[in-house]
Amino acid sequence: MAWEHFGREHPKTADTLLDYGFYLLNTDSVSSSVRVYRKVLDIRQNVHGGKNLHVAIAHEDLAYSSYVLEYRSGRFQNARDHAETAMAIMTCLLPGDHLLLASAKRVKALILEEIAIDNTDKETEQRLLQEALELHTSALRLSCQAFGEMNVQTAKHYGNLGRLYQSMRQFKEAEDMHLKAIDIKEKLLGPEDYEVALSVGHLASLYNYDMKLYEQAEKLYLRSIAIGTKLFGEAYSGLEYDYRGLLRVSLEMTKPDQVLRYTRILEEWRHLRQRSMREGRDCSPFTFYVCRVPPEEMYSYITSLR
Repeated sequence: MAWEHFGREHPKTADTLLDYGFYLLNTDSVSSSVRVYRKVLDIRQNVHGGKNLHVAIAHEDLAYSSYVLEYRSGRFQNARDHAETAMAIMTCLLPGDHLLLASAKRVKALILEEIAIDNTDKETEQRLLQEALELHTSALRLSCQAFGEMNVQTAKHYGNLGRLYQSMRQFKEAEDMHLKAIDIKEKLLGPEDYEVALSVGHLASLYNYDMKLYEQAEKLYLRSIAIGTKLFGEAYSGLEYDYRGLLRVSLEMTKPDQVLRYTRILEEWRHLRQRSMREGRDCSPFTFYVCRVPPEEMYSYITSLR
């Protein structure tokens, strides 16, 4: 409707597409999300020019979605460029303790951590990890100042610090951060939310690959899989890491029947995922089916879709 009323290059259209990109990203349509965020950035740059907060936010969202898209490939340079552009604009326009900087710092830190892990030069790796730690710590401080401890954004920062501490081989600190993130998310969102599943999966990875707590890891992987499957279906991309984790746990615990079972499940998941991705490539995120619903009927319409 924004396209119809305002045109395809209007700021209101960009605002609507920004929400749409967020929806796609959080419903496992990452490639489509990146395409939508690129369109948002193009519109906002044409309207506002370079140094503008709306443009900075578009750079940040494109950085994060690109980071998620390229997580397996390790090609993070494009994501890093957008993250650094977002931070440069925000640093120029905002005071140093502004909340918007927390999110931009978080995204850049996530990207730097992955680049560090893949780097063969130990000195460069340590430098990047230290920079990521400073960014995450600053982002957490800003979030706590704005929202307090009991907030989903604050919990995300704790979880990100947990992953970073794991990369830095500070496992006790990593465990504490993950447990804190899970506790906050469960209290605010309930036990079966997507955000809870993410943190549960990260803690499972820590227990599995670094702390050798295989029984605890197995329970956490199964819980993460149950939530992910319920919310996104059998072809959900995040299931791969949980299935791979369960396969390793089964090998370490010498459970040959489970090894065979999870090997088969992982192969079945691959087929489902490939089919899902083929279907997704055939669909443009800019092809819409518009269903006009009066405002007074909106709630009942949305609940009927569940």
